Amino acid sequence: MRLLSHSNGIHKVEKEKVSKRKFFKNCIIFVVGLLIFGFAIQMLTNIFDNARLKSRFKYIRIDGNKMEYKFKAGGDYTVVFDGAIGTNMYEWDAVCTTLEEKKVSTFIYNRRGYGFNDGGEIRTPEEQAKDLRALLKKSGAPEPYILVGEEYGSLVTTNFVSLYPDSVAGVVLVNPISEEKIKTNEFKESIKSEYYRSEFEKIGTNFSLTSLLSKMGLTMENNVFKEHLTESELSEFNSFKNNKKYKEAVSNELKNLYKDVSNSQIDGLLCNKPLYLITDNEEDPIKKIGNATVTTVYKEQIDGSPFSLLDSNTIVSGVNSVLKDAKKLAKKS
Repeated sequence: MRLLSHSNGIHKVEKEKVSKRKFFKNCIIFVVGLLIFGFAIQMLTNIFDNARLKSRFKYIRIDGNKMEYKFKAGGDYTVVFDGAIGTNMYEWDAVCTTLEEKKVSTFIYNRRGYGFNDGGEIRTPEEQAKDLRALLKKSGAPEPYILVGEEYGSLVTTNFVSLYPDSVAGVVLVNPISEEKIKTNEFKESIKSEYYRSEFEKIGTNFSLTSLLSKMGLTMENNVFKEHLTESELSEFNSFKNNKKYKEAVSNELKNLYKDVSNSQIDGLLCNKPLYLITDNEEDPIKKIGNATVTTVYKEQIDGSPFSLLDSNTIVSGVNSVLKDAKKLAKKS
């Protein structure tokens, strides 16, 4: 009820009805405005982080894209490490520290999109292996190589062996991903939700949505990896984990698994080169890439990922075993 102006009477005034069309128009304007605001916030955050953080590693440009690495010279063989999805070169700190104390050459790096590296177009495991080869050459890391691949890194490793067999003296695989397994419908179903979730998080990086979900604890996280980082390493990782290039890299690698794009693990791939397999499955089909006489299977005792941070001593033992066998074979030849 309202008093009418210029009147001493009381009259009921009907509220103006908002049409559905106008309501939806207002909603669209609000959502678009929110997206623009989120986009602006994300851009400012990226600029701030890029200005605040500086890489502690050397880098080389491969096809115009920055790739950072750390090479520590020591022995006659260069041990090259490739890690799990979503981690970075810090995954190998404990392993490398122990090996370097024993005068073993180590090489760690970040795949495209991780750390301070540039992002870019989608890369298959074969293309990632080619990136690694170029990086090793340009960095001056000498052959022969002992390759160590954990989980997704095992695919890059076996593709590297397939492409450049003469450069490889031996291989250590940690909880490897079997190409035979990823071809099955069971595997595709098991990874489907994780892949689509990563796609959603990738899109959300354009509008600060992923950062918001992260603060609410709703994004995919590898807590084991984060718990083993130093304070400075964790601060750096947290600055990158919700940006577009990192989420693109994670989504790309999960897509490679979901779409089954790798085809390198053929029987006898390693010929007579030593293979050390760390796995929870003693009958892992990936054993077929090696020669039984120089293949060692270690049944892991600890669950979790990345294994390299939970039991670095076992990986060091694997590397030492392969180095020993590789030297013996080199003397015979």
